[in-house]
Amino acid sequence: MGAVRNGLQLGGSLLVTYAIAMGVRFLLPAHLGPENLGRFNWGDSFSAVFFLATQFGLEMYIRKEVARRPTHASDFFGTTMLLRLGLTGVLVGVLALVMHYREDPPEVRHLVYVFAVAQALIIINASVAALLHAKGKVAGLSVSNIVTKLVWGGGLLAVCVAGLALPWLAVPLLVSEAVKLAVGWRLAHQHLGLTFKVDMTATWKVLKASLPFFITGAALGANGRLDVMILGMLATHEEVGFYGAAWNIAGLTFFLNPVYTWVLMPLASRAAARSEEELTRLTRRALEGTLVVTVPLMMLIVLGAPLWVGLMGGEFGASTLPLRLMSPLFVLAFITMTAGLWLTMTNREWWVTITSVVGSLLLIPALNVLLIPLMHSALGPGGGASGTALSILLMEVCVTISLFARMGRAAFDARLLALAGKTAAVCLAIAALDVTVFAPLNPWVRLGIEAVLYVVGVLATGAVRPGEVLQVVRVARRRGNPEPEAAAPAAVAPTL
Repeated sequence: MGAVRNGLQLGGSLLVTYAIAMGVRFLLPAHLGPENLGRFNWGDSFSAVFFLATQFGLEMYIRKEVARRPTHASDFFGTTMLLRLGLTGVLVGVLALVMHYREDPPEVRHLVYVFAVAQALIIINASVAALLHAKGKVAGLSVSNIVTKLVWGGGLLAVCVAGLALPWLAVPLLVSEAVKLAVGWRLAHQHLGLTFKVDMTATWKVLKASLPFFITGAALGANGRLDVMILGMLATHEEVGFYGAAWNIAGLTFFLNPVYTWVLMPLASRAAARSEEELTRLTRRALEGTLVVTVPLMMLIVLGAPLWVGLMGGEFGASTLPLRLMSPLFVLAFITMTAGLWLTMTNREWWVTITSVVGSLLLIPALNVLLIPLMHSALGPGGGASGTALSILLMEVCVTISLFARMGRAAFDARLLALAGKTAAVCLAIAALDVTVFAPLNPWVRLGIEAVLYVVGVLATGAVRPGEVLQVVRVARRRGNPEPEAAAPAAVAPTL
């Protein structure tokens, strides 16, 4: 019940922040156009790849260990912050050296430098937030998320209205992350008694224990970043713009990602401490919930892709195919996160690490190098972006198969397989109707009819059970209070 309550608190704040993000994601393409949007996204990705080295794998370690021992946070947090700040100085110097030898215009170089400082704050804030998630104190964090997102969105709007140069578009992110760090540190001190101290011995032990999480996090962090770098080098900034526009839409579907990691991971940690059987049950039901939520959103993107791309202007028509290729990522990413969580909590984290490294650092670059020139030549504008989208999709399929293979029988039960089969049948039926019976209809009317049919289909086949959804709602409404006991039956007079 506590997990449901925390999830609703975080989810409520994320609905607000994602509403702001949605406006920004459509504002920037319309304001910048494909080429400048490509430069903006490339600068963000290029700087982010450098700062993957400062993650240290702490977020996963915190959610696994601090969820059980909250006071442990002070043993290592201060020292790791100092290490991160020192490494940030080194990385900014290396970044400046690399940019010096590139032929990018000055505004792109300045954009990268501002993004670099913002990336350092983002990574520190992720660790501070992980502490609060592990403790289960998320109310203040939810408010902080809304405030800082308003700072970011309002700042971007002001920069666009004022017509400032490209580097200024990164400044609102830097300011919002600085505000988030100040608020997050205060909340961590309040709820966990977090203090700043230097303990190299304890920190070294934590870093060693976090090594597999660090490698996994670096590999996963490269997803969506490394491919943009390669696309910008093998194609053009305009192709990066087409890809970025598609990702702006597809990325909105990941609004559940923070709730998923913030709530499910501490819950799984405590379940694993009790028994592997309980963890397995939790994982299967989490996979079930993942399909229920993510598949309809995927279908909404696939079937409505021309409509969503059209909202950004006619210049981005070439983003339609990349968007459709990206849409299954939403489903697969949450499935792999759930499978990876089970493997991590059962001390099989090195399998997750190896799979992530092979997929993100070997398979994605290889597929990009192969597919970007091929599809760019065959399809013209948008072809390079489609090659990148197909590369990351194929990689995610391979990762999913690898993790499920390692889980073995723990991955599925009859109930989960039945849900997956029924949902797939409904999706295929609606896709067939979309290209045949409904093809002549107005696109918005067609999408509305198909949405209704999907809901009717999953309910009629039993893929979604309304009773279980209502049970979750009732638990949430009690806000963690125990269900009232049934009234004692009235005494019955004895029969004479």
